[in-house]
Amino acid sequence: MSMNVENLQLLELQKALQARMVADARLPNRQAYLGASEVGTCLRRVVASKRSPEPFEVSSMGRMLAGRALENEVVQLVRIALNGRLRNTGRVQLDLRHPDLPFRAHPDGRIVGNTEEGDGVLEVKTASVSLFKAFQKDGLPQAYVEQVHAQMGLAGLTWGLVVLVSRENLAELNTFHIPFDPAIWAELLVRAETWQVAMTTGELPPGEPDRGHCHTCPMARNCPQHQARRESAAKGEFPDLTKLELECLAEELADLDQELDPLQQRSSDLKERLKAILQGFGVGQVELDAAAVQLIPSIRTSLDARAIQREAPDLYQRFLKTSPISTLRITFRGEPA
Repeated sequence: MSMNVENLQLLELQKALQARMVADARLPNRQAYLGASEVGTCLRRVVASKRSPEPFEVSSMGRMLAGRALENEVVQLVRIALNGRLRNTGRVQLDLRHPDLPFRAHPDGRIVGNTEEGDGVLEVKTASVSLFKAFQKDGLPQAYVEQVHAQMGLAGLTWGLVVLVSRENLAELNTFHIPFDPAIWAELLVRAETWQVAMTTGELPPGEPDRGHCHTCPMARNCPQHQARRESAAKGEFPDLTKLELECLAEELADLDQELDPLQQRSSDLKERLKAILQGFGVGQVELDAAAVQLIPSIRTSLDARAIQREAPDLYQRFLKTSPISTLRITFRGEPA
């Protein structure tokens, strides 16, 4: 009996966790408004995803929940570091709304200012080791800057603080002070209006390859802008965002290869992702600062086992099949080719 009760409790816990991952009960339906984290991404994809939401995979939901938990932990650490100056977190999180547009933001907190700047917004971001290093070196990506500007504009504040933390090591963190730029805010309002019109008319806005990872977008095949970018990629002109991801994938792959057996599976996954990106752009090679990434065509020979079972062994040659495959080769800088 106790085992049955325990199983029922576990089942209820699983249902609660799944519901928590799919939707935050404290926040309104995200399909009805444009969020601050979305306004800086490709509006074509945002509109399409709002109109026809993509189902969450279990693994994606798990990563999302883990990411939220880690960010919440960082928020609490920031609260301690600021000696009580951090407000509106957790269950009392700010829900900022534009008076006329379906445009909202939910910053991780409000920092009570003790300077002439007044109060500011807090946004916590976590990143992989490779992305953390890239952002630390080159600064935050434009989408993050625009997200914080959306929060500042909707809150009527003039500065924001982004705390960037490495997922693998919380001791590795960096802070970015972002002053309010009225020009960026004005552009975001135009983008919010564009999104509203597209949602009302049902027409998709033009694609924006520079603002998103097109290789993961289900709308990529029907996006003229992405197809034009593919043609440019064939000439070696890669989008900055895609090139940054390739750089990070290549750098992380170099680190993982040094670990060999314990991280071999992760190494294989990264190679498949790199391969998928190149295949998605229809190119066989890209030159990065850290590496040269190539798809090496070759021929695979295999035996049709079912056919050989039906026929005599001497007919082996008749059922021999060949098919082209691509092999990913990465030559890291500083290594012999």
